[in-house]
Amino acid sequence: MINFFKNINFLFISRLLLGFIFIYASIDKILDPLSFSNLIDNYHVTPVFLNNLFALFVPMLELVIGICLIFNLNINGASFISIALLLWFLFILSQALVRGINVDCGCFDLNSGSLDDTELRKNMIERIFEDIVLLGISLYININSKNN
Repeated sequence: MINFFKNINFLFISRLLLGFIFIYASIDKILDPLSFSNLIDNYHVTPVFLNNLFALFVPMLELVIGICLIFNLNINGASFISIALLLWFLFILSQALVRGINVDCGCFDLNSGSLDDTELRKNMIERIFEDIVLLGISLYININSKNN
């Protein structure tokens, strides 16, 4: 089993998977930064004057991470930044959940505003688990790309 995880093909597939997920996650946010800025504001974590900056910066960062992972460009840097970004996502989702702030996370779709509070809460919990899985993949890529 350990040899499977050390397999270069598994590393390649992990990079492709994570890269495409980051690119997919960036598309809606790049196309509609104003809606993404409003979603960021709903978390009540960042000062309002930074929301627009984050709404422009984060999706571009996700896009660059995805491109780097897919095309094998600076994998250590891309995976390290993805780890930091996923930890930030986990923090903001978890703090919102703990504080009872039911928000559409804006992770992949900016237009799921028709969800009720129960669905939003369920969606947030699902996204937390998804981010934990993605964090595990990022850590795997970071650790194993140093050995190749």
